[in-house]
Amino acid sequence: MVGKRLSLRGFIVGDHADLRPQFTEAVTGWLRSGELTARETVREGLDAAVPAFLDLLRGGNTGKMLVRL
Repeated sequence: MVGKRLSLRGFIVGDHADLRPQFTEAVTGWLRSGELTARETVREGLDAAVPAFLDLLRGGNTGKMLVRL
């Protein structure tokens, strides 16, 4: 980065709160049409909570890690 004089600039979602209505409208349409899907890894039962948490820390999930009780 130094040799090429690159700069890195991040952003915080809250910086763009004014765009939330447009975002909500667009994403709602994508979810309804199936263009956008939420991926989840689901484990069954309370006994699976600790192994699920450990898998979460190890990257053993796709999308959200859920434990269904």
